[in-house]
Order: sequence, then C-alpha cells, then structure tokens
Amino acid sequence: MSVNKNNWVKKCLSPWLLLLTMLVALLPLQAMAAQAEATVSKNVVAVNQVFQLSVSVDTAINPDSVDFSVLSPNFAYGQPSVSSSTSLINGTMSRNTTWTIAVAAKNVGTATIPAFKIGSSETTPITITVLKGSQKNNSAADQANVKVTAEIDKNALYVGESINYRVKILIGEQLSQASLSAPSGDGLTVSQVGQDAQNNIVQNGRRYLVITRNYQITAEKAGKVIIHGSTFNGSAIRGANGFSSGITIPVKENARNISLNIKPKPTDYKGLWLPTPNLQLQQTWQPQVSNQNDVTTKVGEPITRTITLRIKDVAQSNMPNINLTYPDTVRIYNEKPEYRTENGYSVMTLKQVIIPRQVGKVALPSLTINWWNTATAKQQRSEITGLTLNVIADPTANNQFSPPATITPAATTTINPVKTMTTAGIWPWATLIFAILWLITLALLLKKRQQTTATTAVISIEKNDGISALEAAINTNDPIKVQTFYQQWRQQQHTMLNTQPLLLQQLDDEVQTMMASHYSPLDSEWNNQTLLGLLTQAKQLTLTKKTHKVLSSLDPE
Repeated sequence: MSVNKNNWVKKCLSPWLLLLTMLVALLPLQAMAAQAEATVSKNVVAVNQVFQLSVSVDTAINPDSVDFSVLSPNFAYGQPSVSSSTSLINGTMSRNTTWTIAVAAKNVGTATIPAFKIGSSETTPITITVLKGSQKNNSAADQANVKVTAEIDKNALYVGESINYRVKILIGEQLSQASLSAPSGDGLTVSQVGQDAQNNIVQNGRRYLVITRNYQITAEKAGKVIIHGSTFNGSAIRGANGFSSGITIPVKENARNISLNIKPKPTDYKGLWLPTPNLQLQQTWQPQVSNQNDVTTKVGEPITRTITLRIKDVAQSNMPNINLTYPDTVRIYNEKPEYRTENGYSVMTLKQVIIPRQVGKVALPSLTINWWNTATAKQQRSEITGLTLNVIADPTANNQFSPPATITPAATTTINPVKTMTTAGIWPWATLIFAILWLITLALLLKKRQQTTATTAVISIEKNDGISALEAAINTNDPIKVQTFYQQWRQQQHTMLNTQPLLLQQLDDEVQTMMASHYSPLDSEWNNQTLLGLLTQAKQLTLTKKTHKVLSSLDPE
C-alpha cells in the first residue's frame, strides 16, 4: 500500500521537477547581462564621407533604447533603421536587435564614436581617422557630385551696357534645400532674366540634372571689374539604402570669377547715352495711313499711335523715356508703357491716343533717338516720322442719327356756306343745329388727331435722339467709342447744350476724366455712373424742349 503511494507521488512530482530543473538551468543565462556591440564599415574616411555605423544587442529590446545624439559634436548622422531577429539553433533560442545608421565626420583629424549604453550593457568607443576630401583614398563615389559653371557673352563692354551671365548647375546626386546666389561685383547691377531651364545630360557615363539660370549684368562705372561667381548651397542626401534613410551633407560650390574691362563713354558723344549693338525704333498708326503728309480726319475722331523701341543689351531701367510735344489743337492720352524681354532685347511699347479738337492742319511730331553702336564704335540715330493731319468738321455730326419726325399739318376742311331760307319755318333752325353739331364733331376729331400726332413725335424723338450708341459705349467702358460718339452727339445737340453751360461743362469734364483715368500711368478705375447721370439730364431737357415745340405747333390759332 505504501509502495503504491510512493509511486503515485513520484508520478505527480515528475513534471514539476522537470520544469524546475529547466528554470534552474536558465537562471545563469537570464542573470547574464545582454551583450552590446558597435561596428563601422570604415574607420578611415574623408570629411563628409558617409559610412555605416551598426549597434547591436543580443536580446529583444525597445527600438528607442539607443540615444544617437551623442554623435552630434563630431558627426552628422541620419535616421537609424532598426531590425530584430530570433533564431533557434540546436535547441538554443537567441534574439538580436540591430540599429544601422549613416554617419559622416565633420572635421579633419581623429574623431571618436562614443559608447552607447543599452540597458545594463555598453558598447566600446571607436576611433575614426578623418582625412581631407581631396586625398586619394577618398573614393570617387563620395566626391562632390555638384558642379557649377558660368559664362558671359563678352569681357569688354561700355558703361551702361549689359551682358548676359549664364550659370549652369550640374547635379549628380539627390539634394534638398538647394539655393543659388546671384553673381556680384563692384559697380555692377545684376538682375535675373526669365525662369530657370532644366534638362538632363550624360557625362562619362553618369547622368546629371542641369539647371540653367540667366542674369543680366549692367556696368555702372569704367575700369577693371571682377564678377564674383554665383554660389550654390544645398544638402546632399547620402548613404541612403534599404537599411538607412541616409544623411544630409552640406554642399557648397562656387562658379569661377570673371574679369571685365569696362570702357567709358566717348567724350564727343552727344545726346542720351545708349550703348548697344542694335536699336530698333518702329511705329504704327490706327487707322492705317498711306501718305503721312496728308491724312484727312474729323474733329473728335481718335487716332492711335503705337511706338515700339527694341534695344539689345540694355537693362529696362536704362530704357529712355519717350516725351513728345504735341500741338494744343489735339488732345493726347498716353497709356502706361509696357516692357518685356525677348531674345536679349529690352522692348518698350508706348500707345498714344490722339483726338483732334478743331478744324485745320495739324502736324504731329517725329521722334529721333541717338545711340552708340558698340559693334562699330560709332554714334548712330534712329527716327520715326510724324504725321500731318487735315482736320475737317464731321459732316455727319448733325444727321448721324435719324432726325425727329416731322408733323404733317392737318387737312383743311372747307365748310360750305349755309344758304338763308327766305321762307320761315323749322328747317332753318334744324339746319343750324345740324351744322353746329357737325362742327363740334369735326373739332373733337381734329383734337384727337393732334394728340395722336404729338405722341408719335415724342416716340420718334426718343428713338432717334442719337444717344443710345453713346450710352452703350459708356456701359462697355470703351473710351475711344465714348469720345467719338460724344463728339458727334455734342455737335448734334449744340443748340440745346449751349443753353445749359453748366451741364455742358460737366459733361466735357467727365469725358475728360474718363479718358485721363483710362490712359493714366497709374492704375485707377473710372465710375461711369456720373456720366450716365449727366446724359439722363440732357435727354430730359432735349425731350422736354422738342415735345413742347411739337405741341406748340399744333395749338389752335
């Protein structure tokens, strides 16, 4: 009985004894501290050369357990990549956590990768030898992958003349936060021209992204001047792979310096100084003219003159101002000049609206520009001729629109005399009563016809007063049409308007304000409601006067 009891106890305790034995066997392993280790892919590197740093520990642990900020004083580094693994070999299970990070030394000399503390373990510091980037043991793959070149059109130019400075950046690696500074120099004015252009090229089997930027450089003083080249700054992303996000390394490259010989203005030059290899001065007229010595136009009829000046190798700020003196017999409205750059030329376009004010001969001025031809080293002049206008009164001003309808006089009715009956009786009285009633009926019919005719005249006046075209031009803010239709309407209504000098003056001033606002060099808006309101007053006066005249002509004598 006791033997069986002992066997039963042994059977029950055996699994627990086995488990206890395994736990006791594992105790030394758990009590042993996890081992941490740091290694590098290279221990002799160049400044800014990227190499790999690996930190591992033989246990599973939190990925944030390593503080890489201890690298900051001497190294630049990227974001670490963390991997964990578990293996079972011959019944033995092992685990491992590894951090891989891209690192680059900042300065020449000896640098130390400090120890990393992971839990209760710590890695051994690593000494790195850092060489200059130009030494031979710096591999070609780690050399500067950014090149900056610059070139100009010519090295000799005159004061006030401009040249094109073209800079190219060849980029053979991934960059971020890139910037390019403008060239500079004593006595030089620099401005960027247009937008950057991009393309790809292959050099020595390697592909580069090429960014081209153009600057306009203008010489402000004579003598020897140095153009200090553009400077490229950016951050290269290096060391990125499947295990690391890479590291950003500062990149700085300078374009070469270039010498200039700036020649002074010739002492015998006369006029405004414009040094350029090519100057083009042109003009157009609208309406087009075939004979500039005899052009017939009408009072109030606008003429548009467009002047275009194209100058090569001259900055927009050095373009001349065009000032023409016109006679008092015309009114001039100048639009704001428009500027643009095309194919190395600075182009200015000036539009002028010319409106004759009175009948007679009008001579519009010509324009002459002196300039210095830098290609031939000689003074030249360019000219556009003026225009002779024969201004006449507008023959259609008073019948431009349909005249008010004329009122046809009512037909005269002949009344036969009533014969007097010598014989007394009722018939003479009856005849007299019928005659009176007939006359009353005739008078009523005549009055009704007068009212109908007057209404027709009013409607005709409203439809044919010639103001609708003017109002339409005002509503569409078309200053040329407004000026043209206003002058025609003004001549048509001169009799009425002369009796209202204040209203006439207000109308003239408002049309003048409209034209000045539209062609002012300053941006301004014109409110057309004032002019429309004045025209409404004029319409009411015109309608009242004409209606009164028509009705007066129909009054019985």
